[in-house]
Amino acid sequence: MIDLNRIPHIKVKKFLRDYNINHAQDFTRVNSICYNPDDKSYLTHQEIFHFPHPVDRVWHAYTTIDPARAWNGAMIHFGLQYFRGDHSILYAGDDATGGLQAGQVLILNLKLAGGAVQLCVGHEIKEVNGTEKYIKICYLENSASQGSQFIRLSATPQGTRVVHDTYYKSNSWFRDRILYPGLHTKALKEFHGNVRKYLELG
Repeated sequence: MIDLNRIPHIKVKKFLRDYNINHAQDFTRVNSICYNPDDKSYLTHQEIFHFPHPVDRVWHAYTTIDPARAWNGAMIHFGLQYFRGDHSILYAGDDATGGLQAGQVLILNLKLAGGAVQLCVGHEIKEVNGTEKYIKICYLENSASQGSQFIRLSATPQGTRVVHDTYYKSNSWFRDRILYPGLHTKALKEFHGNVRKYLELG
């Protein structure tokens, strides 16, 4: 049974109710829809981050940081995580020992306009490639936006370069062109900034 008492976000609880998710296995009805490169209607967004650490160390940080710590800031907040591999649920405060894996579904709460507006968004980790050092994330179906995010790490003489590419679209020109770029940039800076803090503490 999903423990709603461990989820403080009203919009995350509403997401669970809307999908009639009461048990972990109910998440099997929730699918993600990834970016289709043959569809030319997607918009693109890119942010680049630099870390003064070796690429293997940075990759280790991205793939081992507690998701409740990674997705936590003034704007983004961790709701819960479901893992398709064993139908487990991870709440904030749980011991996240498994690391980043394909099949993890993240339900996040976004605070906008100083908290006056709150939204629930869902992502699924679709691929974690340790050889090529990239992560693929897709949006859940019925989300406000469709598409995928790709996080790619590469070594540089100064340390590590992290490129975060997003391919997205929705049914709203205003959302895609006006709202999304700025809000997405802020969310990414919080996420990657949390990984940076994790690295510095390590």
